[in-house]
Amino acid sequence: MTSIVLVEDHPLFRDGFAAMVGRHRPDWRLRGAGTAAEGLDALGDGRSVDLAIIDINLPDMDGFDAARAFAVRAPLTPRVLISGRADDAARQRSRDCGASGFISKAASPMRILGLLDQVLIGGTAFEPDIEAVARVALTARQLQVLTLLAEGCPNKMIERRMALAPRTVRAHLTEIFHALGADGRVQAILRARELGLIA
Repeated sequence: MTSIVLVEDHPLFRDGFAAMVGRHRPDWRLRGAGTAAEGLDALGDGRSVDLAIIDINLPDMDGFDAARAFAVRAPLTPRVLISGRADDAARQRSRDCGASGFISKAASPMRILGLLDQVLIGGTAFEPDIEAVARVALTARQLQVLTLLAEGCPNKMIERRMALAPRTVRAHLTEIFHALGADGRVQAILRARELGLIA
């Protein structure tokens, strides 16, 4: 059972989030809190909490400060910040306060859950930075290679499925890693997911 604390002062969003989790992630146990103080109480010592989701606008404390307070109480519990604002400044402040992700409330339910899944397996989940996506110029073929990479395909399988020569696949991978600033397959996949290039 995955235990999650949602710190959000709008009851409507809390209820909607709970309904989404109940429908799509029935194995998650969700606890709600309306303030940072309530969230810290719900967190306890953090040992039984797998993830804290924190709104950036709370009545008693700035969400970024709340994330820092959560880190002090439970340093091993990842924190994700959520907001109706999806600007780059909020995304950067989320990174700066040690959060594992920043998610817009406007994202689709499946996108939100997918990003949270990434955090739960040890990754990060920052909604795409449009400027960063624009800087990653991949061709259609490279995106196909990247997608197969994310599916776990080794080079030989990519060669067969795309009818490419081994050196062509290696060249595509080199270009993909360079464009994403990645040192290898896992880092490339995580970075591509973070940018929204692959699901």
